[in-house]
Amino acid sequence: MNSISIPKDFQISPLIAVSSCIWFTLVYVGLLYFSKNHRICDRNPGLTNTHPQVIVHRIKTTTISCIISCSSVWAVIYYNNGFTNHESSYSQIITLLNLLGLYIPNDLYYFFNIIFFPLGLTMILFLGPLFVDYLDEELPFQSRYNFKKSSPATEELVFRSCMISLLHYAKISYVKIIFLTPLVFAIAHVHHAWENYVLYGRNREAAKRAIISSAFQFSYTTLFGWYATFIFMRTGSFFSPFITHSFANMMGFPMINFSAHPKNVRTLIILALFLGIILFSILLFPMTSPELFGETSLYWN
Repeated sequence: MNSISIPKDFQISPLIAVSSCIWFTLVYVGLLYFSKNHRICDRNPGLTNTHPQVIVHRIKTTTISCIISCSSVWAVIYYNNGFTNHESSYSQIITLLNLLGLYIPNDLYYFFNIIFFPLGLTMILFLGPLFVDYLDEELPFQSRYNFKKSSPATEELVFRSCMISLLHYAKISYVKIIFLTPLVFAIAHVHHAWENYVLYGRNREAAKRAIISSAFQFSYTTLFGWYATFIFMRTGSFFSPFITHSFANMMGFPMINFSAHPKNVRTLIILALFLGIILFSILLFPMTSPELFGETSLYWN
């Protein structure tokens, strides 16, 4: 990690750090619903998550959320005397960018590792689904490929970079950070339950579908959040969880239709699934070793 001018013994209150995480979440989700004209509700019956107006609105609001959250991280450090008295504004900004993992190593070899080692590890985990997509010709540059979702840059910046940087200086253990912060990220997605309830017709069946869908999303988001947080803390870079999150969004949740393939191919699919899980378990720590990325990560000691 590049220059960090904050003293090693600098510490903030855990209450301040946790309150800031709650603040980041409220801002991120609250701004999505600030405009009545872009809410998915009865007064806007034609709007869905994929409507161009909704997409543009969410890009704007999540960008504002990032600015507010990043500024809040700076404010917490500044007003708790994390910066020295003689430190220039420019130096403070550079320190902030490094804390958030928004830096590029001087040696591009390390930046290559930051991008492709976590991505490669994630692809190994998805070895089974990737094999199925290959069989179905749905990989990029194949005939049936269809890009599914946009990149999660704002989510990673707010729920990974901003939150972890403050929790680190609250001296909260990395184990607690890994397993608890994704719960905040998952809870931030619960608001989709209301959108699904409206989308499916505001009746008992709609409520049931919304609850099941949200419970599933909460579980999957939490599981992947553990992994993305681990990646960020091991690499110290925003770009690593961003690229792995983007890949996961592109793949979607693995839903394999075994009946669509011959029996001998099904056996290969099962082997690919288990091989991916086994290799992922073996390579998790070696492929995320902080030494691969230039220096020991600030967040992993």
